[in-house]
Amino acid sequence: MIPSRVHAVSDYLFPALIAALSRRRGPAARRIMRVGPVWHYAYTVLTRYEGGLVPVLSMRTHLACDALGALSFVGAAALLRDEPARDRLLLAALGLSELALIAASEREVPVR
Repeated sequence: MIPSRVHAVSDYLFPALIAALSRRRGPAARRIMRVGPVWHYAYTVLTRYEGGLVPVLSMRTHLACDALGALSFVGAAALLRDEPARDRLLLAALGLSELALIAASEREVPVR
């Protein structure tokens, strides 16, 4: 299992990577890749774990939000037929990699 501390680090790096990759994308993919990280950071700072600044959300709720974001990327890849194939493949890869991270992450934060 991926410890919550490592997951917290990925919660700050993964959205930054997505935002950086949004350059040179089609308009729809670019919008999704710019809005997604904002949503991700919003609930990341509200999570009760090592990366949270205002501990309101449980780790399970955080992972559910992660899943929503990941599935939105996969769904966008399937539905954005007018976007270039490379953009759709990137959206799908980002969503699927996030789902893999969720599946491997601890569900509970260890008590310190």
